Amino acid sequence: MMQWVDDQESLYGCRLVCTGADIDEAMEERYLGFHKGTTNMSHPAINLDSFIETLAKENIEYDPEADFSNFILGATKFNPDGSRLIQINAALYHQRDSVMAKGRFRFTCAHEIFHAMFHAKLFHKGGNVGHLRCFDHHIKEDMVEPIQAKNFIEWQANRGAAALLMPVLIFREKVKQIRCKSRNHGFLIQELMANFDVSRQSAEIRLGTLGLLAASDDDFVLEHNGIDSYSDPRVRKWY
Repeated sequence: MMQWVDDQESLYGCRLVCTGADIDEAMEERYLGFHKGTTNMSHPAINLDSFIETLAKENIEYDPEADFSNFILGATKFNPDGSRLIQINAALYHQRDSVMAKGRFRFTCAHEIFHAMFHAKLFHKGGNVGHLRCFDHHIKEDMVEPIQAKNFIEWQANRGAAALLMPVLIFREKVKQIRCKSRNHGFLIQELMANFDVSRQSAEIRLGTLGLLAASDDDFVLEHNGIDSYSDPRVRKWY
């Protein structure tokens, strides 16, 4: 369960306490809410432009062409009135459709989305104004959970980005579908990249994080021949 606690070890005097599983659950709920319980399994990648538009009702705005140096990929600005502004480096935004930059752009957007949705209390607790600038070394798919409390925000945003782009239940189901076609790991990665519009690194790390990597292709055992049914109470429709 996600909860805020006072913590003088944190740079902000408080911190959001949660596990990776807590973040996965919270972001999947947002993903499913955005899709109104219906997921297109032929291409389950979330439309980030449309998703960001829905955040306007939460007082979150979007500037995809911020004038940043090349070292700053994105930022989130927290204003005194409670509004937030997601900013993306203009150079990255203009390269968003290229093969090399597409995954990076989407992960950066999702990273800043998590900051905007879940980290406002860091600045609003004392009525402060904040501007979280995220450099290249902050936005890393393979960043592990920190031991020191002061480093928690970037790890949480990275886990949140992966969870929004590759929600647990949908991702697991897609892996099973692909494995029904081929046990080849390279084929699996290529299909995941294409289905979720993510980078190779993001797909690889998400597989490892969720325990879906096999020691070898022959060691991967499919449940019910890759056909799974969920008893989850939330309404869901695959098509």
